Amino acid sequence: MLSTAQIRALEARYADANLMRRAGKAAADFLMQRTTRDARIVLFAGPGNNGGDALACAAELAAAGYVPQLILLGDPEKLPADAAQAWRRVAELNTSAASTGFAPSPPEGEGRGEGDSGMSRDHSSSSDVPPLPQPLSLQGRGEQIVVSRETPSTISADWIVDGLFGIGLKRPLDGAFSDAVRVIAETRRAGATVFSLDAPSGIDADTGALVGDTAVAADFTLTFLSLKPGLLTGPALNFLGALHCDSLGTARDASTPLATAVNRDYIDAAFSPRAANAHKGSQGTCVIIGGADGMLGAATLASRAAMRCGAGKVKVGWLASTAPTLDANMPEIMMGTASDLVASENTAIVIGCGLSVSGAAVRVLTTALQRDTPMVVDADALNLIAQSAELATLMQRRTASTVITPHPAEAARLLGCSTADVQRDRLRAARDLAKGYRCVAVLKGAGTVVCDGLTHTALSINRTGNALLATAGTGDVLAGMIGALLAQGFDVATAAHLGVCMHGAAADQLAASGVRRMVASDLFEPLARL
Repeated sequence: MLSTAQIRALEARYADANLMRRAGKAAADFLMQRTTRDARIVLFAGPGNNGGDALACAAELAAAGYVPQLILLGDPEKLPADAAQAWRRVAELNTSAASTGFAPSPPEGEGRGEGDSGMSRDHSSSSDVPPLPQPLSLQGRGEQIVVSRETPSTISADWIVDGLFGIGLKRPLDGAFSDAVRVIAETRRAGATVFSLDAPSGIDADTGALVGDTAVAADFTLTFLSLKPGLLTGPALNFLGALHCDSLGTARDASTPLATAVNRDYIDAAFSPRAANAHKGSQGTCVIIGGADGMLGAATLASRAAMRCGAGKVKVGWLASTAPTLDANMPEIMMGTASDLVASENTAIVIGCGLSVSGAAVRVLTTALQRDTPMVVDADALNLIAQSAELATLMQRRTASTVITPHPAEAARLLGCSTADVQRDRLRAARDLAKGYRCVAVLKGAGTVVCDGLTHTALSINRTGNALLATAGTGDVLAGMIGALLAQGFDVATAAHLGVCMHGAAADQLAASGVRRMVASDLFEPLARL
């Protein structure tokens, strides 16, 4: 995955390749594979190069015998060079392309190649701009493109193409652009399919956050040249629809990517067959520390997950005053007290699942952090570390492998910021956690971000999983899974990536089988197969 800056550098290397024409053709091909020539297709083109992609798409559609309607929210005389060339092609398909009037100034930093476009940086409010002229119809030859310079109050369409703004948008949409987003949403509710080019307008392609208060909600997004991190994590996922990527015929970029994507095939690549003489001792011992009064379920879920993910032996060290001595549903798991097992011989520790924030919890966490044992730190253990400078220092001084698995609210406590701050830039939050606590940080949520702060700060975004995971206990399952992988000898980064990927893949298997609502323990059956 490449950042906006890296995408622009890639575009510069392909300056003579007419990438906009290629993008327009890719978008038109995408539509033509899914429509017939009588489809009502309305394209919204913004004032920069992302608008140029929409213009190029309209021209390709018209050349193929479609009759698209183009709404150009920009002045053709002020388009960047590549977009202006696309506009000239639209004009060539019609008898006249004359236009008058002015368009709203674009929000800052729009789209592909904007940095070289000469676009104005004077971003006056849309309310200060003269009204757009009336629709302009351009018709000619056998092809036809109907062009308007303002957004109608209502639109009848089968498909809406969002080419307003692309990957470089940094200012909230307002004025005519906000009106366009509203009309697109209304048309979608009426049954139209929305197709965004490069990124849904209003989304920050580097972070996944909304730039302002509004964005286009798409059914499909076709991004160009490379995946962008902000399209795989955070709030953006509610707006993307099905994501597709077209490299436009360019070679893989040689620069260091901002982040990498972890897909389902990572699982098969990471696993190798067990040795023929493997035994329970060779598969490691994972100890789960947690399960205080009223929270026994969290440690139970983590221990069962660890057992299902291949640990040779799993033990639970309970904090509860009255603790179970047997898990009747998984009798393979051994039981003990937290104070005894935290100091026992083992190959990995998972601490925090139902731990509580009691004095006893602080004492057992202090002991665990001083152990030279690979460890997963989750849930209440993270909350205790966020509250205690002494515990935070112990965490930072650990030399053994450590994985932390916070959800956004826990991450915010560890970083001393708000949950909204974490969600505005999940990649930065994961990097800050990994560097600050000298660990591998797993920032949970849609598009889980993993960052290895032990040897470098490489980022990855997990692409498995779905909204079935939005239920209590799934985080405990993940912690147990990663602990089991550490116990078996996987290196810390692989254990974190593999655990996250398998966790999501198990939920994907459930969704594919028709499950529409699940509980955390439903994950165990697909995990056994994964």
